[in-house]
Amino acid sequence: MQLRRRYKHIKRYREIANVLLKHGFGHIAHRLGLTKFLSASGKIFFKKESGTEIFSLAERVRTALEELGPTFVKTGQILSTRSDLIPPDFITELEKLQDRVAALRFETVKQQIERELGRSLEELFAGFDPEPLAAASIGQVHRAVLPGGREVIVKVQRPDIEKIIDVDLEILYDVARFLERSGWSETYSPVEAVAEFDRVLHEELDYNAEGRNADAFRKNFAGDPDVIIPLVYWEYSTGKILVMEYVRGIKFNDLQEIERLGLDRPALARKSVMALFKQILIDGFFHGDPHPGNLAALPGEKVVFMDFGMAGFLTDKTRIEVGNLLMALAGRDTRAVARSLSQLWVVPGDVDKNILQRDINFLLRKIYEVPLSRVSLAKTLSDIMGIAFKHHISVPAEFALLVKTLITMEGVAERLDPGLSIVKVVSPFSKRLIMERLSPQTLSKTAWNNLRELSGALSLLPEQVGEVLGQAAGGNLRLKHQFPQVDEVLVRVNKMTNRLAFSIVITGLIVGSAFLARNGSILSGQAPVAEVGFLVAGLLGFWFLVSILRSGGF
Repeated sequence: MQLRRRYKHIKRYREIANVLLKHGFGHIAHRLGLTKFLSASGKIFFKKESGTEIFSLAERVRTALEELGPTFVKTGQILSTRSDLIPPDFITELEKLQDRVAALRFETVKQQIERELGRSLEELFAGFDPEPLAAASIGQVHRAVLPGGREVIVKVQRPDIEKIIDVDLEILYDVARFLERSGWSETYSPVEAVAEFDRVLHEELDYNAEGRNADAFRKNFAGDPDVIIPLVYWEYSTGKILVMEYVRGIKFNDLQEIERLGLDRPALARKSVMALFKQILIDGFFHGDPHPGNLAALPGEKVVFMDFGMAGFLTDKTRIEVGNLLMALAGRDTRAVARSLSQLWVVPGDVDKNILQRDINFLLRKIYEVPLSRVSLAKTLSDIMGIAFKHHISVPAEFALLVKTLITMEGVAERLDPGLSIVKVVSPFSKRLIMERLSPQTLSKTAWNNLRELSGALSLLPEQVGEVLGQAAGGNLRLKHQFPQVDEVLVRVNKMTNRLAFSIVITGLIVGSAFLARNGSILSGQAPVAEVGFLVAGLLGFWFLVSILRSGGF
C-alpha cells in the first residue's frame, strides 16, 4: 500500500516512519510506503532494526503511540475503552498512555491568550501564574485571578495543534482504508473507527464543547449540595481558551492529605459513586474520565468533578437498558442480563446464540458463588466485554465508554473505601428508574410520542394508497415475496412427488400381478405375465429403496 502523497506533510511522514522503525514496526512503515521519506541513515537503520525483543508487542505499541504525539496518544486512550475490540494485554498497556510533553513557554501562552481574546493579558487578569499547574499534548492549565479577585484556572490550547492532529488523522484514514480493502476485519470497519476518533478528538479540541459539558453537569446537580461543578466564565472563553472557577479541593489521589484533614473516606466514596449513577441512569449524560486526578474533596465530604473534555451521552432507550442490565446483575437474573445485552449489543447473524448464552451463564454462575457485597462490577463488566470480544460482537462506542467509566469509578471508590459494594449502591437508582418509567408523566409522554408517529404515518397513507392503486391500474404493480429456502423446498417436494408416483406404479404392478396370478392367467403357451410383473415390481422396489437410502431419506 502507498499513502497518498501530500508533500507538505513529508516531515511528519518521516517522523512517523522513524518512530515505527525504532519500536520494531519497520514492516508496517514499509507497507505504508513511509520508508521512502527516510534519510539514507534511516534506511540503513531499517535494515538493522533490532533491540525490541525484550519488550512485549503491547508495550512497544504503547511507547510508539506516546512518541507519535497527541493524536496517537488520544487514539490509544480511546481504544483503551474498547475491550470488545482489543485484547486484554493491549488494554492494560493503553491505559498507561500519558502525554509526555514539555510545557509551553510563558510567552507563547501569553500570545495565544491575547490573540484569542483580543486584549492584553494585563487587562484580562489581575494576576496570572506563569508556571502551569499541568501540561498535556493538547493544552496546559494555569492559575489566574480575574479583576474583582475571583480565582480561576485558564486552559490554553497549544498553537497549531489542530493542524498536527489533522495531518495525523489523514494518515490514520489512509491506514484504515488499506485495512478495509485488505479484508482485515469483517465485523468492524476501521474507517468508521477512525471517524469516531476524529469526532472525539475534534470535540476535545473545541473548548466550547467542554464548557457546555460543564454547564450541563452544573445544571443537573443544581439541587445537590454534595456535588460541586466549577463555573465557566464564558466572557473569557473561546474555542481555544477555557476559563473556569478555581476550586481549592484535595485531589482523590492525595489520600494522605484527605486523612490529615479528617475527611470521611467512605462517605466520599459513596457520594462519588451515587453522583456517577445519577449521571448515567437519571440524566443520561456522564463524566467519561472520573479518575482520581479529576475528582477532589471539600470539607463536608463534598465531591468536586473536574475536566469535562470527555463525556458520554445515552439515549433514553440505552439509559433504560443499562439500568435493566445493572438491576439484572444486582438481582443475578441470567435471562434479564442476556436480554439487556441483546438490546445493547449488535450481535452478528453468524454468532452461535447457544454458545453465547452458555458463556453469559458461566459468567453469572461465578457471580452467584460469592456474596453480593463482594461482587466486583468492574470485573463483571470486563468479563462481559471479553465475551463480546470473543464472539466478535460490535459494542456501541457510548456503551464501551460507559463500561470504562464504571470500571474507573469502582477503582476510585475502592481506594477510598475498600468495603464499599458499588453493586449495592445502584439499587436505589434502579428503583427510581422503574418508578420514572411507570410515572404518569412518562407514560403520557410515551403515548403522545406514539400517537404523533401514528398520526404522521396516517397522514401519508392516502398518498401511498393512491400511488399503489395508480401502479395497479397501469399494470405496473409488482409484488415481491422473498422466501430464502424456496428452491430447496421445491426440490424436496419434487423428489417426494416423484417417489410417491413411483411407489404407486410399483404398487399397481404388484396388485395387478397378484390379480392375474389369482385368476389363473398363466396358461400353457402364454407369457408368464404375473411372474414378470412381480419381478419388475421387485427390481423397481429395490432400486427405489437404494435411492432413498443414498439421499438420506430415512
